[in-house]
Amino acid sequence: MNRHVIVPPTGLLPHRPYSPAIQVDQLLFVSGHTGSDPVTRAFSDDITEQTELAFRNIQSVIEAAGGRMADVAKATIFMTDMDADFQAMNAVFKRVFPDQPPARSTVGVAHLARPGLKVEIEVVAVLGSAG
Repeated sequence: MNRHVIVPPTGLLPHRPYSPAIQVDQLLFVSGHTGSDPVTRAFSDDITEQTELAFRNIQSVIEAAGGRMADVAKATIFMTDMDADFQAMNAVFKRVFPDQPPARSTVGVAHLARPGLKVEIEVVAVLGSAG
């Protein structure tokens, strides 16, 4: 088994005791990413913008491992307000994965790591799986 930490091009590690992603052979386990800027930690209060930035942050990690978004096999999405924000989040998801979208779970949660964050997304990718 080949296991190692993947760090995005920013080189920034989380402010918590976990890795941005762990690659085990061809499997890539990407930690939950929010829609906050990885350098400034600033974020918009708009769910569309938060979702788009969360996916850009995820894409950065996947690309650092030599993969691409089409390699994502499973996504788990945590949202603080499913009633108000689900449709907007889902529209971004459809743009990110227009063809053969990954399996997905969407879970309503009371809070995320920081007040004002509305969405957190984690994924599992199989590197080199996309045609």
